[in-house]
Amino acid sequence: MKRGSWAAELERVRVEADDDVVHVRVLMGIGMPESTIYRRCRDDGPWTLMAPATIRLSTGTPTRRQLVRAGLVYAGDQALVTGLDAARAHRLRRGELPPAVHLLVPEGMRVQSTPTIRIERTKRLAPGLVRDGLPVASVERSVLDAVRRMRDRSDIAAILTEPVQRRMILVETLVDELEAGSRRGSAIPRAVLRAVGDGVRSAAEFDFHTWWTAHTELPRGVAFNVRLTDTTGLLGIADAYLPEVGLVLPIDSTEHHFTTLGQVVETERQHRAYRSAGLHVFGVRPGRIDGDSAGLLRDILDAIRVAESLPTPLVRWQPDLPRSA
Repeated sequence: MKRGSWAAELERVRVEADDDVVHVRVLMGIGMPESTIYRRCRDDGPWTLMAPATIRLSTGTPTRRQLVRAGLVYAGDQALVTGLDAARAHRLRRGELPPAVHLLVPEGMRVQSTPTIRIERTKRLAPGLVRDGLPVASVERSVLDAVRRMRDRSDIAAILTEPVQRRMILVETLVDELEAGSRRGSAIPRAVLRAVGDGVRSAAEFDFHTWWTAHTELPRGVAFNVRLTDTTGLLGIADAYLPEVGLVLPIDSTEHHFTTLGQVVETERQHRAYRSAGLHVFGVRPGRIDGDSAGLLRDILDAIRVAESLPTPLVRWQPDLPRSA
């Protein structure tokens, strides 16, 4: 096949391409005929058409980053990545990536969604941040955009609690962002954020918070993620704590207590410290919340009675993070 002057420039374009993805106009700008570009994107060709006028200079299965980059090339310079792909760029880990990349564009743009690129027009397109080499929305916008179309409360809680748990943002920032955005899909995130405001920091803790609140037989006033101290210093940060009787309720999730040897050692150290200070400890396995609710209720009521029978522990507690009044 006879090639024009574009052939000499193609390697330079490939080197300068973002994640091997370029717009058709870039290739045409080096003199490559439009017909040749699309011919090379046929099934037996060396390139891939990722979206309208958006070319990947290779074949095979694209990486997730190439999908994100294709969305940005297709949507234009004003687009921002949001949702879980943006959360990943912010170094957040929780949540399963959806099939389509989620992008924000200014309200007046006419670019359309594709099967792998979800375009959302918005009046609230704040200046983007550059994270991992990508223009992305803020942490709070990213995670809330991710959960608005989700329905599983535990999945939503896992995503919304992570940036708070990791001290990246305050829960108030999430609440403000939720109120500023669309009301559509906000009911469950709003309920989750109320629990996060109470100190909940994980999906397992959210499930336990919901379970405890639903049982009127249980006392009110259980506190989540509080620092427990005595005259020796910090005993640990309790997942849940009933101050009136000195009952510590660790939520024994694998993610936070048993994934690594270090977590196991620290969990055991904390339990010993709690007991040495006169606190009663009852570990809650998350699977019992749904799988053995009645049995869990009986066991916790028994644990409360045991704690009540013990001498009053000289232990102080306070929230791990400042909380709204």
